[in-house]
Amino acid sequence: MAGQLAHAHTQLYNVAIGSTAYKRGEYIQTVVGPRLSPVANFTKNEIRCRNDNGVSPKTPYLAVKAGTEFSVVWHHYNDSPDDNMVSPSHRGPCMIYLGKVEENPDDIKWFKIYELGFNKDTKKWCSDVARDNHGRVDVIIPKDIMDGKYLLRTELLALHKANIAWGAQFYPNCVQLDITGSSNKFLDPPPEFVSFPGAYQRNDPGILYDHRKDKGLNYVIPGPEVYPPTKPN
Repeated sequence: MAGQLAHAHTQLYNVAIGSTAYKRGEYIQTVVGPRLSPVANFTKNEIRCRNDNGVSPKTPYLAVKAGTEFSVVWHHYNDSPDDNMVSPSHRGPCMIYLGKVEENPDDIKWFKIYELGFNKDTKKWCSDVARDNHGRVDVIIPKDIMDGKYLLRTELLALHKANIAWGAQFYPNCVQLDITGSSNKFLDPPPEFVSFPGAYQRNDPGILYDHRKDKGLNYVIPGPEVYPPTKPN
């Protein structure tokens, strides 16, 4: 049973810039406990990166230019064609955040740069889209930010048990980036900054949610608005 449960879960496996894919786990912070296990209590520090850290001194920073297409890839155990990323029953949205590194991780202010929920035309969640793309999601590192060291926080949210309090399953991971080539200024309006923990509340409509009843039609993705203020296709 434990093996079956683990096989349903997921982890951030590797990242890529354009056609350059990096080694498994390279630049990705190590998680606490079983690497596939979700975070259920989003009021704890683990909701940041699935660990107690802000910055991991053992994890190198990946140099990336602002404005670059950046890819994140989730898997169960490996990148073989039969690795299904996450169980088809674990459906839900994907979110990606950036947070500029601070000495005290409690001081990191996060802003969202990507989200994808439910598509009413295709009847697919982001988890379905990523699974169809062998675990891969592409995002543009915004040009209109500040240069510096960042944590890029990826998150899959599984809603199969979200109809009960504390039933939603969060799968966050963090990549350590050194971003250069930005405009060193924010657009107007600037990003909506949030803290982790603190960004999510138990009764948020995107967290306490019955996807079997609503079927995704009225789903509201949790967290702040995306910056820059354009929605992904």
